[in-house]
Amino acid sequence: MKKALVIVVGAAVLLLVFMFVAGEQPPGQPEASGGGRQLDLSGFDPARVSGLELSGVRRATLQRDGSGWTVADPGSPESRFLADEAMVKGALESLTRVAGAKFVTGEAGRLNEFWLDDARGLKVRILQEGRPPLELVLGKDGAPNGGTYVRKAANADVFEHPTLLGWLWRRRVMDWRDARLVRGAPGDITQLVFRVGDEAPVTVTSNGAPGGWRLAEGTQVPEGFRFSAHVVEQVVRDLLEVEAQDVLAGEAATEAKAALAQAHDTVEARLKNGKSVVLRLSRASESKDTVFVQLEGDARMYEVSAVAASQVRKRLVDFRDLLLLRFALEQVSQVRIQAGDTTVVVAKEAQGWVLIEPQSPPESFRFDASQVEAHLIWLQRLEASRLLDAAVQDVQAGLSPPVASVEVSEEGGAVQTLRLGNAVPDAPAGYQEVYARGSRDGFTYAVEDRARAWLSRGLALFSGP
Repeated sequence: MKKALVIVVGAAVLLLVFMFVAGEQPPGQPEASGGGRQLDLSGFDPARVSGLELSGVRRATLQRDGSGWTVADPGSPESRFLADEAMVKGALESLTRVAGAKFVTGEAGRLNEFWLDDARGLKVRILQEGRPPLELVLGKDGAPNGGTYVRKAANADVFEHPTLLGWLWRRRVMDWRDARLVRGAPGDITQLVFRVGDEAPVTVTSNGAPGGWRLAEGTQVPEGFRFSAHVVEQVVRDLLEVEAQDVLAGEAATEAKAALAQAHDTVEARLKNGKSVVLRLSRASESKDTVFVQLEGDARMYEVSAVAASQVRKRLVDFRDLLLLRFALEQVSQVRIQAGDTTVVVAKEAQGWVLIEPQSPPESFRFDASQVEAHLIWLQRLEASRLLDAAVQDVQAGLSPPVASVEVSEEGGAVQTLRLGNAVPDAPAGYQEVYARGSRDGFTYAVEDRARAWLSRGLALFSGP
């Protein structure tokens, strides 16, 4: 009996030794490193977080406000801004990914080496409902495991957190903000009013349906003007994406206020809840890539990119429909492409699309019928870059005869034609344009030269693998 007991005890000792050597731990326990010291964040639950207090190298106070978040400078707590909820959520969830965190040192004298001292550390105090606050210090990025050095505020134990935390947490108040100046969904906007320069205001209204934007009744338009609801829909999307790059203060705010007190443009969005949002935009300057913006009723001065401002600063001419062809895809029966001396014709027959011309294509050519519909869709969406005001003779423009052309025939006899000509001499810097004329009207347009290059491919457009 005693001999059996000795054997059992010996076996248990050997098993414990084996587990120690192999580094195994009882199930359910977190992995330990550095003599058993662990970065224990088991009491942290992002869903319970009600507030964040950041101090040290960055200062900000964030609070959960109903279903969303707000952010403020601790020195001006009364001035709160909406925070970017996705940004806050991402930062909180990043802390939970602690699997693989490694202990580095417990020496308080080395904290400055890891940017975990008072001079360079980011102190994060996380308030949780029903639980005590979690207080951390986030240090330098670039730990050997690819993450960030961290420690709990209560001690000097330094760990390598496996996640790169700096870009998620070391943010200014401005960086935490939901920087959008106009918030909502496209369907919330029922009317837009554009007041640009000395031109008459332009008002567009929506009936709420897709493509339901229209010019306000009584709007004076040039002869032959075609309005594009699609352009307005894009402006609405652009308006909802305008973000402030900075909230100006001091001399910069004074400069912005002076600029907006002079000639400026406005964009007014009227919402279905009866409210309006009005953006006042300073005039663009070639020497700056930003413009000043102020929301009506808001004393603060903002700065946004000049590109974003140009996307919502629209005149009547900007709403011109520049589509060069209009046809029903399912009604197309034939396509003819002419480029120089080359003619290519494809037609829809009972068995599908077939090649009519050339009658004797090269032996290596394989006709791919699926390419026809793809190219027709491309033609449907082809837009001119601008309407050309200056009169130009057809021969000079290369439109008679055209350098390249395409005819789209529909069942019933309707034919849409697009002619492309020579290069436009006054194309904007960085662009190459050619003259274009479609059968929708008699105007001459400029279109990017890639359209002519596309048509010039001729038979190769329908070549299969």
